Amino acid sequence: MMPENLQKTVECIRNGDHTAFRKLVMTYQQTAYRLAFRILGNEEEARDSVQESFIKIWQKIGSFDPAREFIPWMYRIIVNTSTDRLRTIHRHIMIPIDVVSQKLEAIQQNDSTRSANNHELAILIKGLAEMLPEKQKLVFILRDIEGMTSGEVELITELTETSVKSNLYHARKSVRERLLKILEKERTIQ
Repeated sequence: MMPENLQKTVECIRNGDHTAFRKLVMTYQQTAYRLAFRILGNEEEARDSVQESFIKIWQKIGSFDPAREFIPWMYRIIVNTSTDRLRTIHRHIMIPIDVVSQKLEAIQQNDSTRSANNHELAILIKGLAEMLPEKQKLVFILRDIEGMTSGEVELITELTETSVKSNLYHARKSVRERLLKILEKERTIQ
């Protein structure tokens, strides 16, 4: 069930209220941008994707079923728009493991504090996620980076529970294996 104020806002938007729509955009713009950026990996493309997503939300709000949850519906539009944009611009660039390893090595040499290393490790994991196949990447981003529940991921992606679990398993396994290769290579260098 939607929170009452969100439900009222959505109903106003369905009735053509531009002010309510502006309020919705202001409330969810940063969240939408963060999600789009994690899918696209490019600030400008993420901004364009968010803008296009909100246009679609305005255009499709009449088809939204008020008996359902609004946020997963909105996220699905953002995810689909970002994924379509990703396909269009052919962003599946593979980063050689040596390049990632060199970056990790440089990071560790420049900053020895644990906090910074953890931050850089998070950046590395996000970079490794970029190399995943599309569905695995999407499930990994939504579940492990955005912290959504499996149920929310199912609603947003329209994948079955089994498919979400399978894609997440394979994504985690791939990221873990690549990370271990980098760390092993780093140990041999030292």
